[in-house]
Amino acid sequence: MMTSKQDYEYDNFNNLAANFLKNNKTEYKREKDYRYMANWYLDTKPDIFGIPIQANTPRWRSSSPPPEQSFAQLRQFSGTRMAADRTLVSNYTDYNYDEQLAELVKGKRIAYVCPSPHLRGKKMGKKIDSYDLVVRVNQNYHMSEEDWEDYGRRTDILMSCLNINKLKALEETRDVREPPYEISFLEALQYIVCPQVSMWDIGRVDDFLESTGRPWHNACDGWVLKLFNEVGTVVNTGLTGVMTLLNYDIEEVYVTGMSFFNMNTFGKVYYNKYHDEALKQNGFSTTEDRQPTPDSLRMDIHQQEPQIDYFHRMIKYHYLRKLTLDDYLIENFQDSVKWVEETKK
Repeated sequence: MMTSKQDYEYDNFNNLAANFLKNNKTEYKREKDYRYMANWYLDTKPDIFGIPIQANTPRWRSSSPPPEQSFAQLRQFSGTRMAADRTLVSNYTDYNYDEQLAELVKGKRIAYVCPSPHLRGKKMGKKIDSYDLVVRVNQNYHMSEEDWEDYGRRTDILMSCLNINKLKALEETRDVREPPYEISFLEALQYIVCPQVSMWDIGRVDDFLESTGRPWHNACDGWVLKLFNEVGTVVNTGLTGVMTLLNYDIEEVYVTGMSFFNMNTFGKVYYNKYHDEALKQNGFSTTEDRQPTPDSLRMDIHQQEPQIDYFHRMIKYHYLRKLTLDDYLIENFQDSVKWVEETKK
């Protein structure tokens, strides 16, 4: 449980980190061209979950620092009190395979359910719950009975970025039991996975995960930053979660409820309960009809175009192998879907 002192530190941590970086200049300037080198991934594998590294590195499209600058910052934070005296990752790594997670997902059919409102009225709940495992993204609550018909009831694995807001929301609902569920949301989970960068916050993230009493996995920042460099932006947790699962010997991951924020047009991007819970976490600004503003969703950080481009690439390598898609994604990525279908004939 968080004490009031810890809660205060949560609210002020980003300011502390910003001041630290301001007073401790990084060596990024001399390394600024590093990410465009042919072998930028150093001695790691020349692929990401089976997809070869592209010959030409995409240009960086994010207001957040590019990966090489992030590594420079991490090298400065290593061993400091703010990093819980840990030595932080300093360069690209391959994926840190989790044997216990591998055992859970091996040979399984997985429904990967994101919170887009396009599932409303589709009555996909029974299909979702028929899968061996159901994954949801950045959530801190059991599914409401009114949403079961369209979004399903179960949550077996949580994919969460575990930023300060998400972590606090999970902490606040740790012991909440919502009828008809007999145990709390956290207690019901078979696994918690953080497929996002933790940076100098890794000590707090790992400590929280350990405190839940649930099996957990935190993807290594070196691998996540390798993803970012290859995609060309800071990738949203929904997509990094799919990328994480593709490292494992699964039968299928069925992706549904993912819309890339209505294919980068925005508007209403979440179903009502998800929107309202995220709003409680100070996640964004919104309108009366529940349309978050793009600026408050920080699309300057998580630009959608490079993620959409890379998802086309994921489809060409994994569709109808491990990866299957709902009708919305099939329609919006039809060029790549048709390419795979024609190739398999």
